[in-house]
Amino acid sequence: MTTFGISAECGRLIEYDTVDELRSLCADGMLRDALPLGGGSNMLFTRPQCDITVIHCRNADYSISPDNTEDAALLTAAAGCVLDNLCRITSEQGFWGLENLSGIPGEIGGAAVQNVGAYGTEFSDVVKSVRCLDTRSNTIVSFTADECRYGYRDSRFKHLPSPADLIVVEAELMLSTMPKPNLRYAALAEAFGHLKPEELTPSMLREEVLRLRNGKLPDPSSTGSAGSFFKNPVVSAEFHREMQQRLGIEIPGHPASDSEIKLSAAWLIDKAGCKSFTCGGASLWPSQPLVIVNTCGKATGTDVIGLENKIISRVHDVFGVMLTPEVIHI
Repeated sequence: MTTFGISAECGRLIEYDTVDELRSLCADGMLRDALPLGGGSNMLFTRPQCDITVIHCRNADYSISPDNTEDAALLTAAAGCVLDNLCRITSEQGFWGLENLSGIPGEIGGAAVQNVGAYGTEFSDVVKSVRCLDTRSNTIVSFTADECRYGYRDSRFKHLPSPADLIVVEAELMLSTMPKPNLRYAALAEAFGHLKPEELTPSMLREEVLRLRNGKLPDPSSTGSAGSFFKNPVVSAEFHREMQQRLGIEIPGHPASDSEIKLSAAWLIDKAGCKSFTCGGASLWPSQPLVIVNTCGKATGTDVIGLENKIISRVHDVFGVMLTPEVIHI
């Protein structure tokens, strides 16, 4: 149930289909200190967790309806919907908004928590609201996009006293019926920048995104990974200038705010000489050093953490920048 393909144990696994079932489980005290699990694409189980309950939504229902806003449509998706399935369906039907997220593994519940993103788009760009079960009161609560407090791979749901305090059950996403291609990512601009928006379709962008992903990232069905393992670090513009002067090289980055620069973790890992690093059964994917892989299917959580720590240490020694993992450690 996780894309890393690493053996993991829990004390109890509960799968549910409806919100009523979930509320019944809550009333029975079954969700106390539980761990919500989506598609398992951003989790690393580091050791057996025989004292925890893991809960997973099997509901993959969705609906698309016109919105009161002109030229918009509302996608309502249960937590168990596979994100890429929705990317495919909405692109085929001509709705704009999810196409740049194509190929990201995982489910809607996890995407809403993690604020997944790729190729110039984040999940938060299309969120209208997220509905959750508040297990402390056993009531359904709804949060607007602003109330979700989305940031770079971050949200309010990642800062709870317990992960099960709020369990995502559904998300409402706002899509556009008018051409709104997002070509902020350089490779997409190069592929389609010469075309007018009305000459593009969501499926055209989706196909190009999938082509780009498949050229750089491993297929989780054959090589275990959690995708991008580290966050791109954000540093002050002043630190960025000082680092370049100290090292005498140009270090690529782009503005994260008026006073901050977001660096490329993949570039830092590569230039720090980490690409050949291994630890047990864990190694770096040759065409994308941001990805730690379960090389031959025999890696352990300890192997992955060992490799993670080696990379963090080397990058810090060379550049003075501290990488932090994007992947959640359990």
